[in-house]
Amino acid sequence: MPDGDKTTPSTQKARTKRGQNDPVHTESEDKNPAKPTTPFPRKGPGPGPGPGSGETEGIVCRLLVALLSLCEGLRGLPAPRLKPSDPRADFDSIISLAKNLLSDTKHLFHHFKSRYPAEGEHKMDTLPVLSMSAVELANIQVPGGLARLSADLLNYQKHLEWLRRAGPVLRPLEQDLGALHARLERLVKRLEHLMSRLNLPRPSDPLPVLPSHGTHWAVVQAGHALFHSLHLYLDWAARALVLIRNKL
Repeated sequence: MPDGDKTTPSTQKARTKRGQNDPVHTESEDKNPAKPTTPFPRKGPGPGPGPGSGETEGIVCRLLVALLSLCEGLRGLPAPRLKPSDPRADFDSIISLAKNLLSDTKHLFHHFKSRYPAEGEHKMDTLPVLSMSAVELANIQVPGGLARLSADLLNYQKHLEWLRRAGPVLRPLEQDLGALHARLERLVKRLEHLMSRLNLPRPSDPLPVLPSHGTHWAVVQAGHALFHSLHLYLDWAARALVLIRNKL
């Protein structure tokens, strides 16, 4: 063995073991180390449709055809009938109107008395007569009760129209009288509509024949009689409407 390469058996064994584990490096690799390369996308047509794509398109087409057939069938069906509203809801609205009209009448009556004071009790024979007892009120029925309310309120409406035509006597209250007349007219129409929905006959009572307006004092007395009677009647009507509603 030459003198320049002195290796012991243990050293040769270590080199052999290290050579088995270390990667082999060539001289060219050490001089020109490899650079990482970026892969370029492949040109040309992409991958073709998978084996299940045609089947999927067929399913989608069949679903669209089925939906179109369903829409065509629905067009021929009659429109669904709307459930008629509960008449008790109409009653609630009418009761609210009657209570508001009662409040307006009470306010206007006080205003009328302060502007046109007149002592004593004043009456008009053409106004409705309120003679129902508490027992009769408790036993009031839907057809008869609504018919009476409609006829009596229409009577009061005609009296208000008559009073508004009194000329310059009540001109300062023309706006208030007009507003009260409009609310009363609305209440009468709502009652008539409700009776029509319930297939109840409308009242056929003849309207009163009202006298001529006469003197200034006669108009004032008629106004006192009208507002006092309407105030009492609306208080009774509100309670009667509640009892009638509960019997539906």
